[in-house]
Order: sequence, then C-alpha cells, then structure tokens
Amino acid sequence: MLFTASISVCAEIINLLIDKIVAAHFLGEKALAAISFFTPLFSVVLFVSAVVMVGSLVCYSIEIGKLRKARADQFFGQSVILSVGCGILMAVVFAVFRMFLQKSASLDPELFRFIDEFYTWFIWLAFLIPVNNVLQEMVYADGDTRTCNLSYALLLLGNVAFSVALCQVMGLKGVALGTFLSLILSIAALCTHFMRKSNTLKFVWHFKWREIKLVFRYSMAEACEFLMFALFSSVMNYYFIQKFGLGPLPILSMVYEILELSVLFNGIWMAAEPLVNTYRAEENDKGIMRTMRFVLVTATKEAALASVLAFVFAPVVVSIFHIQSPELNDAAIFAVRASAIGFLPMSITKIFANYHVHENPLLSFVFIVLLICAMPLACSVCLGSFVGEKAFWLGFGVAPFVAMAACVVAQLAMYGKQRFPLLLEHTDQFPDWMITDMKLSPESLMQFWNSVSGLMEQRGVSDKTRVRILLLIEELGMAIYQRNNAKDVYVEFSLAFRPDHVILTCKDDGVILDLTDLEQSVTDLRIYLINMFMTVHREKQYLWTINYNRHVFKFER
Repeated sequence: MLFTASISVCAEIINLLIDKIVAAHFLGEKALAAISFFTPLFSVVLFVSAVVMVGSLVCYSIEIGKLRKARADQFFGQSVILSVGCGILMAVVFAVFRMFLQKSASLDPELFRFIDEFYTWFIWLAFLIPVNNVLQEMVYADGDTRTCNLSYALLLLGNVAFSVALCQVMGLKGVALGTFLSLILSIAALCTHFMRKSNTLKFVWHFKWREIKLVFRYSMAEACEFLMFALFSSVMNYYFIQKFGLGPLPILSMVYEILELSVLFNGIWMAAEPLVNTYRAEENDKGIMRTMRFVLVTATKEAALASVLAFVFAPVVVSIFHIQSPELNDAAIFAVRASAIGFLPMSITKIFANYHVHENPLLSFVFIVLLICAMPLACSVCLGSFVGEKAFWLGFGVAPFVAMAACVVAQLAMYGKQRFPLLLEHTDQFPDWMITDMKLSPESLMQFWNSVSGLMEQRGVSDKTRVRILLLIEELGMAIYQRNNAKDVYVEFSLAFRPDHVILTCKDDGVILDLTDLEQSVTDLRIYLINMFMTVHREKQYLWTINYNRHVFKFER
C-alpha cells in the first residue's frame, strides 16, 4: 500500500519530469526552459484534479469506515462526474488562454515556438489528468493495488517510449502527444478493474452541492499545495528572469521538479489515511496516535534517505537534465544539494498539513501557504537579492526549516499547547480502548485471548458477554488463520468499552472473508460454529476496507 500510495501522489509530477528530460536530451536546453513555462499551468491542473480526487477519497473512506456502503457509492459516482466536468472546464480555460498568449507573446522566438508546440496537446492533457487521477485513487481505495501499479507503469513507461519516438519527428509537440497517449493507456488499464469479481465500486449518479462543498473542504490541504506552487513558480519565474536572466533558467526548471517530487512524502500519509479515517469514524484516538507514530518514523527515514541520495548523486541528477554548459554545471549541482537539505522538515510539515485538513482546514491551509509559497519565496528572494545567485539556491533548503518553525508557532497561537500537535478530541477515552495488532498464529491468538479475558473481568463485563466475546475471538481468529493456509496474516483486534455495551473490531489483511455471510458454504466444524453464532447475533457488520477485512460486533455489556 505504501509503495502504491507513494507512486500515486507523484505519478503526474514524474510524467512532467519525463517530458523535461526527453526535451532536454533530444531538443536542447531551450526546450527544457520552454516546459518550465508549463510548471504553473500543470500545477493548476493538478490543483483542480486534487480538489476532486483527495476529497472524494476521504469522503469515500470515511463512509466505508462507518460501514455505509450506499453513501460511499454516491461519493464515487460524484467523483467521476466532477472529474469529467473539471476536465472539460480546464480544456476550455487553457484554450482561451492560448489565444491570448499567441497575441501578446514577447518572448525569444525559438522559446515561444517550443511553448506553442507543447501547448497543442497540453489542452487535452488538462482534460484527461483529472479523470485519470480520480480513477486511480478510487481503484486504490477499492484495494486493487495491482491494477493501480499497472496503470502507473503504462503511464510512465508509455510516456518515455512515446515521447522519445515522437519527438524525433514532431519536436516538442511529439513530447506532449506522447504524454497524452500514455494517459489513454493508463485510463484503459484502470477500467479493467470494473470487470474484476473483487470490484466493489458502483457508479451511482449523484450530484449535490452540499456534498461537493464537503469534498472541497477535505481536499484543500493537498490541493492548495499545487495552487500555492503555481503561485510560487509564477512569481519566482518573474523574479529570476529579472534578477539573473534567461541563462540559468534550466537550473530553476530542474529545481522545480526536485521540489515537486517532494509530494512523494505525501504517499506516506496517503497509505495511512484510510486507516486514520477509519479510526476517526470509530472515535478511536488511541489508534490514530499509534498510526501517526508509524507515519512520522517512516517519513523521517524516507526524507533522510532522499536527502543523502540527492546530495551524493547530484551530478547524476544534473546529467539527467542534460545541463552540460560549463558555466551552469557547477551551479546546478549546488542547487540540487541545497534543495535536498530541507527534505526532512518539508516531509513532516506536509504530513501534519494533510492530517489537520479533516478537522482544522484553516490550520492546514496556513501550513501549506507557509511551506509551499511564503517561506520559499521569502528565503530565496532575500538571499538572492542580498547575497547572490549561490545563496539564492540555498534559500530552497533553508525555507522548510523556517516554515516548520512558523507552523508550530501558528498552531500554538491558534489552539494552545493542550492538545499539541494532533488536536485529538477523545483522549479522555484512552482507558476505554484496548488495541492489539499481531502476526496471527494459534500461539499469539491464545496470548491475546488470555489478556482480553482478564481485562474484561476487571472492567465488569458480565460473564455471559465475556464468554461470547472470547468464543468469537478464538473461532474468528482461527478461521482467518486456516482460510489463509497458515500464510503470514496480520490482524488487529480492538475492544471499546462503553457504559452499556462492548464493541469488538477485527481487521486482517488476509483473503477476502466475510464471516457474517450466512450463505457461505460450511466446509468444517469451525465455520459451522461461526455460522451458528452469526445466526443468533444481530449487531454485526463486515466490510472489505482498503485492502483488509473489517468485522465489527456489538455486545450488550
């Protein structure tokens, strides 16, 4: 899930990176500079795409977490409708913008020729990108990581093959056409998911303004990241050309791609988000804290590794972008290394920006503005203006540290120290939760069984209820273990103690197995016992939730 999520959040950025690399290698530095003109425009497209994609995924996963499949289907249907509508809107807006650009362009003639060539197919890219991204995220939400990975492979490898072949004949227009064709292949691969037996996505024609506002609210952190980057890159392009001229512009274009690839860190959050949203629906703050500890540790490791790799392989990165001019080469290597300094604070700040968007969207927006736009502009422009060009590149590495400090100050000023940094609402219920995750085996199940037995006795659960819960845990755990043929399966059991009832939740990453289904075939005594239990137990629910089974049972205390 983490691999698929990480590729998902940066697939389109990598696609643009491929275009830049192909243009630089086969058409020269002017072509690379021309594509940097489209960096703000791609950011606008990705902003609109993320507004639909991220919010729809959040709403879908929250409804799944609440076991309301019909409502989840409505959000899926609405996401498809919105993506098509936004794609059409983007295509029209950029077609009009192109007409104004052709009439008022005052750029270098060769540079403008390259821009106009790429624009021919960019309009179609603006239509397809929202559709492709929404389908990718919803197929991912349905647990089909294999199809998602296939679509990413066709998108990226197809772009390399088509762009290299077509640019030989059509120039920069061929690079854009190659990207368009790779998007068609990606969408075709995603559509195969709807023919699978495991598909649970059901298109429902649904469109309500009130719910669209909810989608937009949950999208603002990640979506505004692209919008702020569009604003940042537009202002930075103007400042850079005025201050340093067109000569070093290919270096700035390369740095943009390095900064945009930092959305890879969002993949860590995206992999954990469905589980966090499930815990939110359960009001399980203990589960949220456990998940966030994992997220932050993973983000720290990934960011540290990325910084080291970028620092060591900076000359390789520069050669990939085909920056060969002696006067630019040393500056480009320094720019890569300087930008890599700030990966760790950038990663952590992005994760908290995405985390807070659900309950505190204003705080999330402040984080994004500071991290993506305000501090990079302030640091780079100040250092570039008062120290020089080398210090200008250093500003990109310093900015995330300054932004993270400013974000901490902003959160403390808005919400105080009491619930810093997660702002959880139900921490007073921690003693009412027991959560255990383990590699499932008869031995680990028995250890859990013993600990649960003692805890329920301490909490005053009646003997009758205690026996029923223990029996279910034993039979449910062993049924999952046997159905997976003793392969490695990880399971999480959680017990929530309420004043008048107890809720048992079981999540496992094994084969699809709905033990609440009374019509399943009875193949052994254990399944027969579970089937008999499900017949008399009314308050039970099952849902296949983002690549894992989830069973929920409610018992009178």
